[in-house]
Amino acid sequence: MNRIEQIKHWQGIIETLTASYNRLDDACNAAIKAGCMDSEGRLHEAIWGAFEDAVQIIDPDGWLDWWLWDNGRGKNAYVAGANGKKPRAIRTAAQMARVIVDWKNEP
Repeated sequence: MNRIEQIKHWQGIIETLTASYNRLDDACNAAIKAGCMDSEGRLHEAIWGAFEDAVQIIDPDGWLDWWLWDNGRGKNAYVAGANGKKPRAIRTAAQMARVIVDWKNEP
């Protein structure tokens, strides 16, 4: 894959994971509000633990973890860059994909 294809590939992964995260978060919050789930309970931990494990399998370097939790799926606009590229605020899946591709294609 060339660089543009790699970016599109990672962007698709990021968009899919972000949508899954949002659906899971909404469902868990609704279950907690309805009294069907404890935010510190085994079910909550199993759901989010499995999701986090899948994220780690997809990206063991930790960029997706950073995107989802630390950077708040772009809402926090934290700065990131890789391999000498100028660090920039990361707000979109496309921007995150570029950083991942830069990281994975280090000189």
